[in-house]
Amino acid sequence: MTELVGDVTMRLLQQAMSGLAMRQRTIADNLANVETPGFLSGKVDFEAALKNAVATGEDPLARQVSNARSLEPTRVNGSNVNIDEETLAGQQTVLSTQLTAAALTNKFTILRTSLGGA
Repeated sequence: MTELVGDVTMRLLQQAMSGLAMRQRTIADNLANVETPGFLSGKVDFEAALKNAVATGEDPLARQVSNARSLEPTRVNGSNVNIDEETLAGQQTVLSTQLTAAALTNKFTILRTSLGGA
């Protein structure tokens, strides 16, 4: 029974949701510090690691979500937060989260149906 709930698809979606949540927190932190002198924006990358895990048959939960500071050029005050990029990244993250949540909902619907639920 655990394989039905803990299969590779569920583990992949779980790790994707964790990565998206971290990205959303990082974007919020970046926007909150847009005028902080010397602040370097954070960037979260997890998609490549998940893609590689699936390609190699590795457990997606074994992959780490990376959160690094950007080394992009800075403004006069030393901050490199770009409000336009952060806003766009935030919207993309919301849409990706909605898509991942829909995939989880569909997975649970399939499980419920296969177990004889309504």
